[in-house]
Amino acid sequence: MGDHKGTSDTQGYRFMKETIKNRPTDRRSLFFRVVFLIGGAVIFGVVAAVVFSLVCPVALRRSGGRQAESREVEIPKDELKETGVPGETDTPTPQVVEVPRKITLDDYDKIYNEILAISAGPRKALVHVSGIQGEEDLLDNTVLSSGETEGIIFEENESELFILTGLSAILDAEEVKVSFTDGSTVQAVQIKGDPATGLAVVRVPRASMKKKTLTEIEVASLGNSYSLVQGKSVIAIGCPTGYNDPVLYGHVTSVSNKVPVTDMEYNLLTTDILGSGTGSGVLLDTAGSIIGIIAMSYGPEDTRTMVKALSVSQLKPLIENLSNGKDIAYMGIRGQEVSEEMAQSTQISGGIFVEKVEEESPAMKAGIQRGDVITAFNKKNIHTMQRFYTELQKCAKGQKVQVAIVRKGAEGYGQTKINVTLDVK
Repeated sequence: MGDHKGTSDTQGYRFMKETIKNRPTDRRSLFFRVVFLIGGAVIFGVVAAVVFSLVCPVALRRSGGRQAESREVEIPKDELKETGVPGETDTPTPQVVEVPRKITLDDYDKIYNEILAISAGPRKALVHVSGIQGEEDLLDNTVLSSGETEGIIFEENESELFILTGLSAILDAEEVKVSFTDGSTVQAVQIKGDPATGLAVVRVPRASMKKKTLTEIEVASLGNSYSLVQGKSVIAIGCPTGYNDPVLYGHVTSVSNKVPVTDMEYNLLTTDILGSGTGSGVLLDTAGSIIGIIAMSYGPEDTRTMVKALSVSQLKPLIENLSNGKDIAYMGIRGQEVSEEMAQSTQISGGIFVEKVEEESPAMKAGIQRGDVITAFNKKNIHTMQRFYTELQKCAKGQKVQVAIVRKGAEGYGQTKINVTLDVK
């Protein structure tokens, strides 16, 4: 082995020293990277959108359209000017039009064909509603009983149809079935009913219906019954005669009759159309809009065969609440607007004369009596039952409201205020 001169132990290892420099920017490579990233993002977005569009409708159908259900039904209300003067109305006087020539049978045929054309759309909105309830007999056999009535589709959204119908047929029903004009039948869900008017609203999921049925049905529109006057032409459809699917034509004979129900008073539209005492259905105007819900049970006994209906404009706030499943605020009185004669004899400018106080109602518990005149409710002046009902429905269960009344005492009429704790139906 040779000698290692000029070396020492300290020179046995040497560390390599490196200088790291930034790599020169390759602009072409950077450009392709950016293009690649943008292209990937675009492709991902397109794929996600396609998948969402395919999956979302299926998910909504399987979930029963819960997203659409959360949106409340809103029914535009009709305005009726309140004059505050008892007995005064804005009803115009109908004009008499002279017929220039003698009407022939052909003219009657043309008129009826026009009536059929007007009613064609609303008739497609008519449905048959059945409430089914199971009962057990003495031998433990299940017996199905059902109530039946007519209904009409009046509202829709992306996932459901809303149907106005009679409460008595579906009250306490375990299952509600709806049959459409094409003969198909589906299960419905009862939302809410109102015992005072006997009306109820049920809903039908679109997902449970055939596509063919959805293309053949119509949604009827709720019209304005405040514009009705005596002599106005009307059409009755549904089951006004006790038989299915008649189309009857006639005229309004009165719009001034009243129907008192708990906490409300409705105008009763009477016509010269002959029907059945057990009939049901709706009244249409000449534009095909619903202006009345047929109510044959109201009025004197000897008028039960004349088709009568509740004013739909007054019913719209109730129908909206029923459609949204809201509680119906309840105070428990039956009243009428103070008449002109009463106003003159009592010096009361206006209000509601209490004709009856319901047993065990919030009104009775608070001390309101028959013969009282309500002049304000919740610090709002009251001149009509419609205004009273509108203000009442803004309140909730358990809410304490102040009711201003005029009561006759030993020394004449005096004013007082009563606090009423409201309930719901």
